[in-house]
Amino acid sequence: MFKMLGRRGWVLGLMLALTGAAAAAGTASDSSDARLAKAYRFQQGGWTYVHLEGTPSDVGYQHGYLLAPEIGDAFEAIKIFDMHQTRRDWEFFRTTARQMLWPHIDAEYQQELQGIADGVKAHGVDLDVYDIVALNAFEEVPDYYLPWLNKQQKSAEAPKLVAPGNCSAFIATGSMTKDHQIVIAHNNWTSYLAGERWVVIFDIQPEHGNRILMDGFPGVITNDHHAV
Repeated sequence: MFKMLGRRGWVLGLMLALTGAAAAAGTASDSSDARLAKAYRFQQGGWTYVHLEGTPSDVGYQHGYLLAPEIGDAFEAIKIFDMHQTRRDWEFFRTTARQMLWPHIDAEYQQELQGIADGVKAHGVDLDVYDIVALNAFEEVPDYYLPWLNKQQKSAEAPKLVAPGNCSAFIATGSMTKDHQIVIAHNNWTSYLAGERWVVIFDIQPEHGNRILMDGFPGVITNDHHAV
């Protein structure tokens, strides 16, 4: 899925334009919950724009609540894909999330991930924090950890898993472009199953630190692109 300027390449310009429209277009889904007071979402140009603000827990809760339908859909897609690809049941991914990943996640990110789980559950999607952690590791566990684990276990029935090539990108400016402006291209080497859901623009104003604008995947707290 090659996306040149019309997609991820010009996403920064799109995000800035959408930011300007946010005040008029966006509303929170449940004004009775104080955690959602400063959060909102809206659709434009095929993107889902989500504004999140506050503590890590609040940002996570807003993320989970406002994107609950998208997170539920993305979770089921990734769950089916991961189990089919690896021949492991979902409990394996949950156990890996609980025993191997969770103890090593920074406290701030734990709060955000727990917030997402709380938010989706409040909006009727029955997932817990270990489902959310496993979703966040949908590249790391099947693509990197499991190839190593299968090798260690020397299982003859294990599928052959290798880390994919993932993304590549370039940027040019100055004398390298016709009008001396910036040109960016991004090549997103993912499956269509994941790629068609990678259409969220996160506008995050944390309680401490700088505002963040990035495109991302429902329920995942990082941009998760790997440019090489």
